[in-house]
Amino acid sequence: MQVLAWLWQKKHQHADIADVVWSGMIVVNGIVIFTLATGDIFHRAIILLIPVAWYLRLFWHLVERYDLSKEDGRYAYLRSYWDKNTQANFLMFFIGQGLIISLFSFPAWVLANNIDDFGLWDLVGLFVVGISYLGVWLSDRQLRLFKKNKTNKGKVCDVGLWKYSRHPNYFFEWTHWFAYPLLTIGNELQWLMWIYPMIMLVFLLKLTGIPFNEQQNLRSKGDAYRDYQEHTNKFFIGPRKTKHS
Repeated sequence: MQVLAWLWQKKHQHADIADVVWSGMIVVNGIVIFTLATGDIFHRAIILLIPVAWYLRLFWHLVERYDLSKEDGRYAYLRSYWDKNTQANFLMFFIGQGLIISLFSFPAWVLANNIDDFGLWDLVGLFVVGISYLGVWLSDRQLRLFKKNKTNKGKVCDVGLWKYSRHPNYFFEWTHWFAYPLLTIGNELQWLMWIYPMIMLVFLLKLTGIPFNEQQNLRSKGDAYRDYQEHTNKFFIGPRKTKHS
């Protein structure tokens, strides 16, 4: 699927398909895991909530905003930056995405094969998923409504949750990964599940998420975004900073 997505990108000179396929294939992986797993009914069924419903929401959100006439600024910049080796680099990028999809599908496999009975920690895990889902949905909705208002064109979204974090959607994407270790307490691989929130944090802060997003915002919004950076937390939701003089 990643190679097919790369071929689509090559034909249309439009790499946004990478995000669509990323979320869609995690949904497919979740359905396959649900079908093949041998865990108890609760831990198998929860796969239909995470990752299936979780990433199905993201998949649909990305499909809705997909615009073949305009490539996302992140990918447009990479296309310009890579220049002559563009397609070779994009191929490696797409294949790398496929490997990451497999990496982040593994916790679902562990969860779906958990044979422990429903307990208190499962309830806590469901609560974490619920809060995280609400946070991501609200963040995306606030940003979408802000962008729909034509008077906000070129401005920085600093309303709602975006007033307290420059990336509240990424923050709640991160918090939902704590559900996996909570839902697998007692499993022999449960210790491994605690590593995943840390891996996701590194990805978001240092690799695929926030760095590209911040760079693109600085290119497109300039000083307005620099001002936003000065008084708004980068990732964790919290009080606004006092602006430096």
